Parts: sequence; structure tokens; C-alpha cells
Amino acid sequence: MKRFIHAIFVALLAICGQQARAATPQNPKADDKAVVTAGNARFTVLTPRMIRMEWSADGKFEDRKTLTFVNRNLDVPKFKVSKKGDRTTVTTDCLTLRYDNDGKMFSDRNLEVRIRNGKKTTLWKPGMEDDGNLLGTCRTLDGADGYDMHSGPLEQGLLSRSGWALVDDSKNHILAPDDSHWKEWVAMRPDGARQDYYLFAYGNDYKQALADYQKVAGKAPLPPKYTFGYWWSRYWQYSDNEFKDLVDKIKSMDIPIDVLIVDMDWHDTFGLKSRNSARDEYGQRIGWTGYTWQKELFPNPSNFLRWVKKENLKTALNLHPASGIQPYEASYKDFVKDYEWSDTTKSVPFHIDEAKWADSYFNTVLGPMEKEGVDFWWLDWQQWKESKFTPGLSNTFWLNHVFFNHAKEKADNERPFIYHRWGGLGSHRYPLGFSGDTFITWETLRFLPYFTATASNVNYGYWGHDIGGHMFKKKPGVTDPELYLRWLQYGVFTPIFKTHSTKDRNIVRYFWAFPEYMFEMRDALKLRYSLAPYIYNAARENYDTGVAMTRPLYYEYPSLEEAYSHPEQFFFGSDIIAAPVGNPVDSISGLAKRKIWFPEGKWYDYASGEMIEGPSEREFEYTLAENPFYVKGGAIVPMNPDKVNSLQAPCDTLVLTFIPGGGGSLRHYEDDGISNDYDKSYAITNVIKNVVANGIKVTVEARKGTYHNAPAVRNYEMRFPATLPPDKVLVDGKEYSYSRFPENGNWTYDGYSLQPVVYTEGLPVNKDVTVELIYNEGNGESADLYGKKGIFNRCKDLTILFKEEQGMHGEGMKMLPEEYLKVSQCPNFILEDPANISAYLKEFNNNMEKLFEVTDNMDIISDCFKARLREQLKKH
Repeated sequence: MKRFIHAIFVALLAICGQQARAATPQNPKADDKAVVTAGNARFTVLTPRMIRMEWSADGKFEDRKTLTFVNRNLDVPKFKVSKKGDRTTVTTDCLTLRYDNDGKMFSDRNLEVRIRNGKKTTLWKPGMEDDGNLLGTCRTLDGADGYDMHSGPLEQGLLSRSGWALVDDSKNHILAPDDSHWKEWVAMRPDGARQDYYLFAYGNDYKQALADYQKVAGKAPLPPKYTFGYWWSRYWQYSDNEFKDLVDKIKSMDIPIDVLIVDMDWHDTFGLKSRNSARDEYGQRIGWTGYTWQKELFPNPSNFLRWVKKENLKTALNLHPASGIQPYEASYKDFVKDYEWSDTTKSVPFHIDEAKWADSYFNTVLGPMEKEGVDFWWLDWQQWKESKFTPGLSNTFWLNHVFFNHAKEKADNERPFIYHRWGGLGSHRYPLGFSGDTFITWETLRFLPYFTATASNVNYGYWGHDIGGHMFKKKPGVTDPELYLRWLQYGVFTPIFKTHSTKDRNIVRYFWAFPEYMFEMRDALKLRYSLAPYIYNAARENYDTGVAMTRPLYYEYPSLEEAYSHPEQFFFGSDIIAAPVGNPVDSISGLAKRKIWFPEGKWYDYASGEMIEGPSEREFEYTLAENPFYVKGGAIVPMNPDKVNSLQAPCDTLVLTFIPGGGGSLRHYEDDGISNDYDKSYAITNVIKNVVANGIKVTVEARKGTYHNAPAVRNYEMRFPATLPPDKVLVDGKEYSYSRFPENGNWTYDGYSLQPVVYTEGLPVNKDVTVELIYNEGNGESADLYGKKGIFNRCKDLTILFKEEQGMHGEGMKMLPEEYLKVSQCPNFILEDPANISAYLKEFNNNMEKLFEVTDNMDIISDCFKARLREQLKKH
């Protein structure tokens, strides 16, 4: 009975914990206790480091939501107020505000804030330039060629090395409550002079600034799990049968996929041409906007969408809505009837900021297609930035707001999201984003890591790029498969993984069009799907903390200059530093150089198997097959098994990769991946790794919480890179036997990655699981294993080239040198006989010393290949 009561108590604690994490209801009116009024000025102390400062000529202040700030009803922080004459002083634990009420608007003569960050005090006054601002993001990268941004610079962000950042919300529109199904709609600010500032005085406590920003601006919703899979997209005149052939080919080549994008040729383009195309009354090319299915390409749209569902794919259609609703559209009659448009011979202008227009648009134009099976819309607004009806309103922002809330309303408890552009502060509430039409250059590839990570400074954490680039800078161009491959490898570490390009026959995105690169391209997608549980953990962290999955190094190391001076590397989640290769390989060595800065601690190079000690700066060289990323020593990385090709299907196995470098822990998050119940319906599994005197002990704690269709039993695949074969493996006290061809209930040893792998039987998730790797001597972690993974894997390609070299010189029948085979075949000997790994590694080391002396004297291989052997097999 006591055990039963204890179980009930634990369950209640878990439920209470989940409810405590649920989203706080939005209330734009601050607690009166947080408000200080001084004449025509009002100050709201939101946190000890964030203060709202308002001034209005009529003495009336705004308590409604704005497009950016939607919640001001926070716990009132401790602060003091003193008034002496015309001076009002507000003091929190972190800042002191002084205001002299002279009846005039805020200026450097009547308002100042002194900010305390440790022993340092920083002064802010109105009008000061924020020269240390770390920036945020921008609406689009259309026309960008690396850091040469055609569409303008990045906007100011919320984080700054100045110690403060200011958000001027004075001209921002209001979200006014109404009694419609929308519940609120855009409204203008009241007339009259007014100022509305938010001062973020967080010094270099960047994570706290973002956490507090989401308290006042709302959280970034958690997207459905499938959005983190592979998206196929290309601007091309595909027919339904061509899409079917495309998907069949993708799947036949074991390439994972979750989303199929149908660009604008799904609809009738009414004679649209590349040159000299006719324009409509809105100045747009006729056919760019469209809502009528192109029946020559899609004779039965409903069946096409049914086929997409049968393939277990999600789909979106591209929209360019600027030209309103034209009389030649199939939905025109229904729209004008619903909208009560009187002149039924003319087009109806785009007017998304009118609720009645928006209602008719969704009811009669988009709604019927959604019912047929369109999952979401790719909004592609490229035209005028501001509304023609509501002065100053960003069309981009309002499209985001309306489309997201429409998706939320019609979703039937599925998570809403859109695919559009950044519309300004507050856009993080409407994921996801696409960055636009960049040039296909190495410069752009090198720029995107900085751009994507920097967007986290405004919590815009779900950028998707046109992987491979959108268009050639000079025409005619030719697709460079190496650049495309490196872009795909970078795509693994981006929030949204979507290949795309413009309509150009010379831009090829089919992996099979590049036979020499195809498997490396597929490996990039396979790695993405392997890392999906880790990525999903990072997405939940974004929701909980306001810190996006792709984030700058200075979030973790704000006091180190190196964290600011290496913009092309970034944190991907909390345990991985990603540093994509942004240069072509050398033609002789087949290697591309990459300089990396490592913070303090141990960092495991997942590509080479080397362990790097930080702080340090190192230069590495990588082959085309290597996609480098660096994992914190001791981290536990949740992964999918290699068989997973869809993020919509349930998986019965959780892979746990235990990075060498000491003990560690993992808080693994799970939910059903699709419903909007993730605030309260989710589960946490804690995993702990301890390195003990005689081995490694792993504890997978009983799962806390649950969700719809949560499995009661699951298998674990536990990988221990750069670890010696154990003498014994115990799972919950039961000894598992070694097997060269393992099944559940066995363990094996991977000679190429030098890792024991334990395959458990199906185990109940409501009980702790203990796995022990036991050694007669030592604890299994061995520095002698570091770096050999890279050499072993490079030998796979080098062996093929070696044989070709000998064949080209007329010696195709000659065995490769024994010294080389003792190196290249070492992992296979270990695979067959892991108990004798020490002897094989000793032989490997001896032959590495002799190898180049032998190959340098061979006259049946070229000097170029000799150089490649040396460069690729030397240790880092």
C-alpha cells in the first residue's frame, strides 16, 4: 500500500511540474504595483533588468498588446521609488532610473538609467547609439552574396556588448481586442505625441535577456517534429506524375524525406514568361498570383493530395498573394459573394489587414484546398513592405499573424505553423521562416552560419534556407557538386533542411545527378535524421528558455573575445559546436582546411574521432566525406537508428551515444510530435553516465510524464565511441553476449568507430535501466583510440584510388603493400576479433611509421597520389 501511495505521489509531482511549465496566459496590462507614474511619464518595472518607459502628451498610456509586446503582467520585482521635487528615481537590484519631469518628451536632458553589471556601471540616455549591438535578423536575403546583403543590413537585436539594448515600440501597431473569432485585430496607436521604450539592461547575461523577452513577447511555439526532416523543393514546372516519379526515386535510394513543396506552377500562370510578361493593375506580372489549379499538370488535384498523404508526406503550396483575387480565378465568384464585393467585373485588391477580407479569403479561396489536403502554405510575399490601407503596418508581419492564427484555428489540435519571412520583433511567435533567394557561391555558404545564429538574438530560431543556393550570380552557370555537397552538410545543422532553387535547367538538386558525390549527399540527410531526437530536444529548449537551437558562441562564453571573433562556427543545441566547411578541397590532397576555436574543456571531433583540449585554436583538414562537428566531452547525444527515414512514423529504438571524456547526463524530451498539447502532455527521461574504476555505468531513469501513444516498452542502442571492448556487459544485472551479427540482447564492437554498441531487449520505460561495461583493467576510455576513426574511414576511399592507381600503371593484379593493408584493414581485424584490439592497434602504429617510406618508393603510383596518402593519413 505504501508503495502504491508513493507511486501516486510521484505521478502527481510530475503532473504539477508539467503544469508549472505550461504557457502563461497573456495579459498586456501590468500589475499596478509594478507601475510608477510621474506627470506625462509612466515607468513599468517588468524585471530587475527590463523597464518600460512611456511618455504621452495627453497623459494616457497604452495597456493593450502591441505587435511585439503581448504580456506585461509579470511577477513584480523588488524595487524602490523616491520622489524629490520634479525628480523620480526608480531603483532595482540591477539599475537606477532617474527622470526629471520637465513636461517634455524623453531626452538625454531629463532621463537616464545607470546599469550595474558586477563592478561595472553603464550609463544609458535617450538618443545614445548602441555601437555594441550584436544585431538580430532581417526580412530577406534576396540577392545576398555572402556578407554582401543586397536587401539591407541586419536589424538591431536584443543583446549588446554595450550592456543595454533599446526597443522603441512607439510606432508599433496595437492588437486590439474584438468579439470576432480572431479575438483581436490590428489597430493604430492613438493620435498625439508619445514614446514607448523598453530598455533591456542585461549586460552580457544574454540567455536571461532572451528568457525575459519571451515573458513579455510570447514564446516561440514548438513546430511539429516532421518539420525538422528533409523538405524537397524546386521551382520547376512539375506535373503530378513527375512528382510521383521523383518521390519514388528518392525513396528507392534510401533517402529520407518528410515534406514535399509544390512551387507556384501548381496554379495557372496565365501566360507568365521570363521576359516581357504582361503586368496587372497592381504592377505585378500576371500569373505570379494564382489560386486555380493548373489542370494540364494536375488533372485531379484532390487525388494528387491523397497520393501525398499515402506516401506519408506533408505538402505545401506556394503563394504570391499581392494581386488580390482576379476575375479569372476559379474561386472568384465564391469570394466576391462572401466578401459582398459589388463590382464583379474587377479584381478585389489584396487587403489582408481587413478582417472581412481575410475571412472571405480563407473561407472561399484557401479553405477548400486545405480540406482537400494542403497541410500548410509557403507564403512568398515579395512586394510592398507596408499596407496600402493601414499606415505603417508591415505586410510581412500581418501575413504572419493572420496565417498563423488561421492555422491555429483550423488545426484541430495539430500544431500550427507557417513558412514565410521575418516581419520584425514578435515574428518568433509565427514559425517558420525562409530566408530568400541567395546567390550560389562559397561566400554565401560561409555567411549563413553567422546569419542563422545571429537571428537567435531576437529569438527567431527557425530559419530555413535554400540549401544549395537559389540562383547563379553569373549566367549561364553550372552546378558545382562539391559546393552543393558542403551546403547539404551545413544543412544538417540548420533549423529547417530544405533544398531549393530557381527555375534554371542548369541548377540541379537531384542527388543521383552526381554519382561521385551521391552517397556523401545521402549521408548528410542520414545524419540529419540520426540527430533528429537531439534537434527536437533543442527545439523544446527554445520553447522553454527562449534560446534557439542555432546560437552564437558568446551565449556560453560572453566574456571571451574569441566567442565573438569566430562567427562562422556556432552552437547547435547545448552540446554541439558546428563549423561547416566553406572552402573547396585542394586538388592534390583532397582536403579542405578549417580553422576552429575550442572553448575550455574537451571536444570530440565526430568526423575524425579526435579529442581536442580547449581553450585552443586549431586548423584541421577534411575530406568531402567528412562533415565535422564537435561534441562536448562527456555529453550524451540522443539519436535515431539508421533505419529511420521519416519523422512521422513512431520509432521503437532510442540510440544513446555516450561521448568520451568523462561522465555526463541527458534530459531527453519526448511528445507525440504533432499535437498542440505539448505544454502538458510530454515525457522526460533522464540518463546518467558515470565512469567508475572498472568501467562505465549508465542509468536510464524511469520515464516521467506521458503523452498520446507513448510507448510502454522500447529498445535502446547504446554507443560508446573511442572506447575499448569491455570484458563483460550487464543490462539490469543480466550478462549480454558478444555477437559479430548482433540482435537485441547482444553487444558488438564497431571497428571503424572503435565503439562498443549494446542492443537491449525491449524494456519497460516505467522502470530504471542500468547498463554496465566492465573491464578487468581500466575503465575503457583510451586516448590511444582518438583520431583513428578518421584514418580508418579515409582508407575506404583511398583503397579504391590505390587500386586504380596501380591499374593505370599496368599493375592491376598486384596486391597493395602489406604496410598499407595493415593500416587500412585494421578496423576489420578488430571487428572480427575485438578481444585482441591492443595487438592490432600496435601493429597499426608500427605500419603507419613504415607506410610512407614504402609508398614513396613505389613507381606504380603517381606523385599526386603519394602526396594525397601522406596528407590524408597523417594524424591531426
